[in-house]
Amino acid sequence: MKKEILSNIKDGELFSIAGIEFIKFSDKDGITTAVAKDSIGDYRFGDNNNNFAESYIKKMFEEEFLPKLEKEIGAENIVEHEVDLLSLDGSDKWGKVNCKASLPTFDFYRQNVKIFDKYKLDDWWWLVTPDSTSEHYNDFWVVCVSPDGDFDDGIYDLNDIGVRPFLTFVSSISISCEE
Repeated sequence: MKKEILSNIKDGELFSIAGIEFIKFSDKDGITTAVAKDSIGDYRFGDNNNNFAESYIKKMFEEEFLPKLEKEIGAENIVEHEVDLLSLDGSDKWGKVNCKASLPTFDFYRQNVKIFDKYKLDDWWWLVTPDSTSEHYNDFWVVCVSPDGDFDDGIYDLNDIGVRPFLTFVSSISISCEE
């Protein structure tokens, strides 16, 4: 592995921070969007509903995942971003949430499917997007992606669905990448 400035990595290429490989998706206005190449583990989405803002995964990101990354590159180099929790059926009951680590949205996955297809996983993984909310139909289904890129819904308390964190980094940081 060699050291490189993150903005010099091409979209769709891999880089590493704290032993986690990330896929770079874009670099705009000094901010780089990235998603973990592999699942960091299988987790249940939440305890009570499909609202990411109240989810177990968001809490795990804040208490366990982010401190490891922040220790290596500094908290100031992971940028808070806004996540739209709009459901597949158009309910905006959950609104938007600001966080440093989230999951990809359904729309982000769909717009970047060609890049994701290069790095398939061998298990299902969560997206942040709910199927619906209690305002319309129910608040227990969350969109998941299969290893083949197929979509389905998982009940928020399933324990065997993978997590691929979505983050935004300061583009000028030094990271490790393949030679």
